[in-house]
Amino acid sequence: MTCYTSHLHHNNLEWQKKKISDFITYWKSCGIHSITLTLWHPQKQSATMRFLISLCASQLLLINVAFGNDPCYNYESLDRPWRATEETGLYVCDEYFSWNGWYRLFYNGMDIRMPEHCVNAGSCNTDYSLWLNGSHPQIEDGEVIMEVCASTLYDCCSLESTPIRVKACPGDYYVYELVNQQYECSGYCTDISTISLTTSTSSPSTISGSSLSMSAIDIDYDPCFNYNILDDYWRSTLNYWYQSGYMSGHDDTRVEWHGWYRLFINGSSAQMPEWCFSHMSCGGFSSLWLGDPHPQPEDGVVTREVYSSVNDQCSYYRSDPIQVKACQGNYYVYKLKSPKPSIPLPVYCAVPFNTPNTDPCYDYTNVNDPWRATDYNYITNICDYNVNWNGWYRLFYNGQSVQMPDSCVGSGMCGTDKPLWLDGPHPQLEDGVITRQVCISTLNDCCDYKSHPIRVKACPGDYYVYEFVRPQLCSSYCADVSSLSSSTSTTPPTTTVAVILPESITLPVTDTALHFDPCNSYTALDEPWRATDNRYTFNLMCDAYVSWVGWYRLFIYGQSVQMPDTCVDRLSCGTHAPLWLNGPHPRIDDGVVTRDVCGHWWNNCCGFRSNPIRVKACPGNYYVYEFVRPNFCYGTYCADVRNNSISIPTFTPETTLAEAFRTDPCYNYRVLD
Repeated sequence: MTCYTSHLHHNNLEWQKKKISDFITYWKSCGIHSITLTLWHPQKQSATMRFLISLCASQLLLINVAFGNDPCYNYESLDRPWRATEETGLYVCDEYFSWNGWYRLFYNGMDIRMPEHCVNAGSCNTDYSLWLNGSHPQIEDGEVIMEVCASTLYDCCSLESTPIRVKACPGDYYVYELVNQQYECSGYCTDISTISLTTSTSSPSTISGSSLSMSAIDIDYDPCFNYNILDDYWRSTLNYWYQSGYMSGHDDTRVEWHGWYRLFINGSSAQMPEWCFSHMSCGGFSSLWLGDPHPQPEDGVVTREVYSSVNDQCSYYRSDPIQVKACQGNYYVYKLKSPKPSIPLPVYCAVPFNTPNTDPCYDYTNVNDPWRATDYNYITNICDYNVNWNGWYRLFYNGQSVQMPDSCVGSGMCGTDKPLWLDGPHPQLEDGVITRQVCISTLNDCCDYKSHPIRVKACPGDYYVYEFVRPQLCSSYCADVSSLSSSTSTTPPTTTVAVILPESITLPVTDTALHFDPCNSYTALDEPWRATDNRYTFNLMCDAYVSWVGWYRLFIYGQSVQMPDTCVDRLSCGTHAPLWLNGPHPRIDDGVVTRDVCGHWWNNCCGFRSNPIRVKACPGNYYVYEFVRPNFCYGTYCADVRNNSISIPTFTPETTLAEAFRTDPCYNYRVLD
């Protein structure tokens, strides 16, 4: 009788037991007589278990098992029921997911495969639905390369794709080496008709929480002193991945959670939000937030509901509840767990949380901008998105103390087409610091869009201070002047917030000649969602709504870019039909030229012909554009990053003034009429 001995080295004893059935199948196919499987645990060597399995063969073999490189036993499990062929309604893009290696597909813990037939466009909760163009391989085929098709509204397999590798494994399952297809918004589908009850027999790869470290203090196992540190800047609610188009592919179902966690953002204490706002994105697709208030220290450990926001719906999904505890020292710990796999790319959110060292009622910055008034109906195109908000602020109007409105403000007021107002009453003195939702008024509704909440405090002397944050959109915080008298109160100190003005000068421009050089007199337009690689277009932008005045220079995160002068993929640049120059950029000696503008729609690169614009090449290798309102919606002027390496900042980007402000004042002034 021949014998074979194999050693399974793995820390998880249960995992080793599950491995046995696969070993039997594998070595039986090799004709092995007898196998001794030794289950080994590094801390429990005395508890080694041995299983003698008799098979029929006639050879004596002694082989060292080496499954480390076999993708059948070295893969990551992807349990994504929302990728099933019957799932529709959302647009989750795999382009933001960092594919790396081999994957096995599951549907709520059950084995599932990719479809081998055409699927409907828009199914699998994506735009371009990916499926295998051919039958799955057999075990004896090994690793095979297979074509991937993308279903569109017009065809099942017309788009060029990158092939993937597929392998059939013992146990009747498959693994796939998935890659990024670089479509506008695509996703690998799973065929609902192939579900089987086969469960994973391999130890799936997991991701430990980023920036995790264990607190060294151990006091009676109190989670306030025994927690993991979770510090991921991309979890911050202030990142606005959605609007910038750089949707991140983080997924907390892939994290192996253990015990209690304390949240930080770049080293500063943070907490889970108790609220959500429109298109809140925390590095994934679905943003997880607490459905109930945080506890007090005397409450001990409490259980709180967890909700998931998707697009503009705050409670689109409900995840499993988690435990929370308030700790002495003004922080919280959370017993985080893997979210429900039915939620697409869920991520626990974090909001920076700090207690002011001084009373914000006496440590604030004055904001004295008359154009913020609720009765100011001229759109200045000034965006609070471009302001580097930091700390607490008090509002004034021509020297008189005012407050934010806490009732609806009409669209087009406060110097913007998207005015911001408080959705809730101002606090009382005894309330201390509170958090209030902020609404954005649009043409359709008073609170159709919710901006990031802010903190508010009532102060002695009958005034309020606000901890303003950067809003997602080009919008402005309003100053309520409805109850002001004509008399002027005490003039505030001269310290004001630094606002980046959208107009460097105001001068008449004729069709025949310019009385100034636009290379030195332009508005810096730094809006990351205009990038050509932004294909996350479900917060549609339209430049027909913008009051364009003068000349503009394009930036992305502070890096100079230009408009594309070749066709741009549709559904990019934050819109339906992205606008590009239908003609080459001029040279410096060409002066000011006029160029046609095209909007790509479906398969026609110039499906929309917008209004022409003027362009000029400038010393320093950049261009300026005299933007005008397009003649249709939805279209936006694109910023070409296809040949640029754009680095995304870790912290909130701060827009700087254009070089125009450092040039000759004869060409850089404002009219005071």
